[in-house]
Amino acid sequence: MQPIKVCCFCESWESGGIESFLCSVLCRIDPKRVQIDLVCASQRESIFTQPMKEHGIHFYELSGSQHNLPENYRRFQKLLEKRHYDVLHLNAFHGVSLYYLHLAKRAGVSIRIAHSHNTALRSSRTRPLKLFVHNLAREHFTKDATDLWACSLVAAEFLFPANKLNSFRWISNGIEVERFRFNEAERINIRHQLGLSDAFVIGNIGRLCEQKNQIFLLDVFNEAIKRNPKARLLLIGEGTQADALKQKAERLGIFDKVMFFGVSKQPEKMLWAMDAFAFPSLFEGLGIAIIEAQAAGLPIICSECIPREAYVTPLVHALPLKSGSECWAKALLSVRQEIPRADGWRQIRDADYGIDAVVQKIQESYISQLFKDGK
Repeated sequence: MQPIKVCCFCESWESGGIESFLCSVLCRIDPKRVQIDLVCASQRESIFTQPMKEHGIHFYELSGSQHNLPENYRRFQKLLEKRHYDVLHLNAFHGVSLYYLHLAKRAGVSIRIAHSHNTALRSSRTRPLKLFVHNLAREHFTKDATDLWACSLVAAEFLFPANKLNSFRWISNGIEVERFRFNEAERINIRHQLGLSDAFVIGNIGRLCEQKNQIFLLDVFNEAIKRNPKARLLLIGEGTQADALKQKAERLGIFDKVMFFGVSKQPEKMLWAMDAFAFPSLFEGLGIAIIEAQAAGLPIICSECIPREAYVTPLVHALPLKSGSECWAKALLSVRQEIPRADGWRQIRDADYGIDAVVQKIQESYISQLFKDGK
């Protein structure tokens, strides 16, 4: 029997949380049963690309820009004609992406999955227009999906019409749970390597961008350092706001207390090194980093914008962004260890965030309907 062919589509491919999730999932799917292509409108350098290529996953970039829609659609149609996919797994952040479902349906793709990972659009002068188009597109093109998936209820509400919400399926953003199991010896070692042995380390993992709100976090840390001179801020990630964040840290006079680490291939060690995790996102579909932080047994202060599905352990405490930087600083400096750090991973696993269970669910979804159809 020939393996089924899956097109896993993302608008962009880089080193973010969704890429981490897809890498963890797709590299565990049996290549003898499922052949996967990763298709994206634009592809940037990513720490997740090489592991996926080594697993036999092929990458196809469309125009190189998310904004060149006519060319992306034309190239996607050509790819559908050439590759003859059985499944389209569309990882969507806004309604306009759902048009790829329509193209796949016209090309005869049997299973067309719309997978929502987002809950809002970024602020901009054109946001009202984008939101209008988003709402039109989701009303018109959701019907072209055979399956609706989302990482949280609010993510489903954002991408799917109200009359479709009773049919969406929750797919947890699974992680390699045991990988994040707290290791005290490694914590001591990595803190020494980073020069943070005696510091109170406040950390954040995520793309350096408006959504993740590290701009606000710098204000928070500026207040924290006044109260605890040993406080340090560890930022893991890269993104479009990197330069702006560094400039702001310079203006605040805290640049030498902030570590811009960049992307890490060992996020678990970064989490073990931290004493408190700050997650002030403006919006999140779920927030994989917050799941990983809980698995590492790390106390977390997050914004109220984080979906309830992410509140797996007593380690998570929400605080309104409007409370201000001083209130956030006090909360981060006074975090308490609600559970032993070595126990966090077990609670995450028991809440069905283990990657193996998620992989099994997704692989079965790819395959089962095709078998019913007699493939």
